[in-house]
Order: sequence, then structure tokens, then C-alpha cells
Amino acid sequence: LSYRWLLNEFPVFIALDKRRFVSQTNGNLYIANVEASDKGNYSCFVSSPSITKSVFSKFIPLIPQSDRAKVYPADINVKFKDTYALLGQNVTLECFALGK
Repeated sequence: LSYRWLLNEFPVFIALDKRRFVSQTNGNLYIANVEASDKGNYSCFVSSPSITKSVFSKFIPLIPQSDRAKVYPADINVKFKDTYALLGQNVTLECFALGK
């Protein structure tokens, strides 16, 4: 499967950069340091080249809040699931630390 995200309408795909990352493991969109320009309606676009099929999710609204008084503590997850891989194959491990 391949994951991409749309912003507001097709075919405006999210450009990946230092602030935006799409996990190819679970399809999640991660945005670091949300800006006012991130406001909009997001839809996940999943495609499978092996069966030549694509699917869009429903649009999910994102409304950045300007309230600077809210500070969230760092969220560090140190409990990971066991990961298995076949010898000679590639494996991808992802770790995300959130907070400010």
C-alpha cells in the first residue's frame, strides 16, 4: 500500500517537508509545529499498485488553535511491540516523540 494525504481537494497532495511526514507503515500524517496555513480538510489517499485500486478517506478538518497558554508535556512511549522480520528482508522501525 502507498499512503498520501490531500488538502481540501483532489489533486492537492500534501508536500512532505521538515514539518510533515506520512508513515508508510500505518498511513498517519504527522505535522510538527502546526501553522495557520495547515488549516483545512485532510483526506487520506491509499493506493495499491498490485491490484490497481485507490481509496479516499472522508475529509478530516484541522483547525489550528492560537491559544499559546496550552502547553502539552512531552509524550515519550518506551513500550514497543515485538517486531519480527524474515532474514534477508528489510524492516522499518518508527519512533515519534511528541510535545513541546
